[in-house]
Amino acid sequence: MFHRRPVSRAPSGWTRWQALAGIVALVAVCAGCGSSSSTSAPPPLGRPTYGPILNVVTAAQIIGGQPRGLTQYFAVRNRRVYAVAFLGDLHGATQMTMTWSRLTGHGLQPLFSRQVPVTSYGLAYTGGQTGGTLPLGTYQVSATVGGATRSVDWTVFTPPNTTGANFAHTASTLRPGESGSTPQSIPKIPCQQVLSTVSMPSTTNVRLVLSAYCPQDRRTGPTRGALIATMDRNAGEWLIGTLHLQHDGMLTGSFSLDVCSLPGGTNQPGKSLFYSSVVYFDGLARNFTGDYVLPPAHLAPVVIIKSSVPAGRRVHPGEKVVLSVTAAEPAALGPEVAIRSIRITGPSGEVVKFRRFHKAPPGCDVAWLRRTIRFTYTVPAGAPATLTLTASAIGAPARTGTATISFPVAG
Repeated sequence: MFHRRPVSRAPSGWTRWQALAGIVALVAVCAGCGSSSSTSAPPPLGRPTYGPILNVVTAAQIIGGQPRGLTQYFAVRNRRVYAVAFLGDLHGATQMTMTWSRLTGHGLQPLFSRQVPVTSYGLAYTGGQTGGTLPLGTYQVSATVGGATRSVDWTVFTPPNTTGANFAHTASTLRPGESGSTPQSIPKIPCQQVLSTVSMPSTTNVRLVLSAYCPQDRRTGPTRGALIATMDRNAGEWLIGTLHLQHDGMLTGSFSLDVCSLPGGTNQPGKSLFYSSVVYFDGLARNFTGDYVLPPAHLAPVVIIKSSVPAGRRVHPGEKVVLSVTAAEPAALGPEVAIRSIRITGPSGEVVKFRRFHKAPPGCDVAWLRRTIRFTYTVPAGAPATLTLTASAIGAPARTGTATISFPVAG
C-alpha cells in the first residue's frame, strides 16, 4: 500500500502530538545511551532495514512513476504485474538487475531479467505482461544492486466460483513489460507530507518505508522524527523506530515489524495497523498518520500425504497403512487463516477420517496455519484394483486444498 499523507492539523490532538515530538527528540538524542534503570523506555519494536535495497514489492499499476495497488495476489484474468524496488544508499552503484522467475517443483525457473538505472533513495521497477491471462502458479522477482539481493514472492489465484480450467486456454507466457526508475522527490514546500509504503511479505511481518523532505538548517532548527504504531488504539502506541535525516534533507525510515509484538497485535486478514510519523520541524510537532489493512487470504492450503507404504506399491486386503496428512498455508504471501478441517475419503467417496479444528484465537499463533493428523487405514475386502485415498483441507472460505495417494490392490 502506497500512501501520500498530509500533515494532520487537528487542534484536539495538538497537545498529545507535541508531547510525542518531545519524546521523539529525546529518543533521538539518547539513542544508545543505555541504562539498567527500571524506568528506561522499552526498546523500539521495529527492526531497521539498511543497505542498497530497502524493500521489494509487487503492484498492479505504476502511475506517475509510483506503485499503486500493492499486492502479492493477482487474479488469473490480470495481464500485468509490476515489481518495485525501494532503494537506500547505493554508494555509487548505477544499475540494478531484476530477475523474474517461476517457482516449480524443481526450484526457480528463470523467465527473464532486466537492468534498470537507479539512484540512491529512489525507486526502480520492471513489469511482466501477457497477451492472454496469467498462468496459475507462484512467482518470484529478485532485485540485485551493489552486492545486495532482495526478493518478493507473488502468486496467481482463481477468483471464487471459477476454476483454473476456465482460463487455461487463454493463459500466455509472462514476458518483459515496461521498466523505469524514479529519483527521490524533493517537494517545493518542506515537511508537508510523508510518503509511506507498507507491505506484508509473510504471515506476521510488515515492512514500512517512509520519507519526508524536512531539511535542517539555522532557520528551521533541529529535525527529529519517529514512527509509532498500534493495532489497538485503546492499548496505546509503541515506538517502532526513529527516522534518520539524510544530507539532502530527506527524513527517512525503513522498518520490519512483527505485528504480533504490538498492543492488540494480530495477523488476521482484514485487521488494521495504525501508524504515525511524528516529526519535529521548524519548532513545531507534525503528525502524519496512516493505516494499513492486512490483506485477505486467497490461496487454498497445500496438502501433503505421507504413508508407511510407498505410493504405487501393491497392498493386500486387511493390510494396515499408516498415513500422515499435513495441511499448511503458504508463509511468504502475507497473512493467512487457520486450517479449519482435514477430511480423508476412500475410493467410493466414503469418509475414512475427519478432523475439525477449534477456531483459532484472535492473536498470532502461527501454529494454526499448519495441521497434521495421523491414522491407520485398513485396506478393505473388495477394494477396487486401484485404491485411491483423497485428502482435502479447508483454510480460507471456499478454498480447499487436495492431494491423493494410490495403491494397486492384490487380487
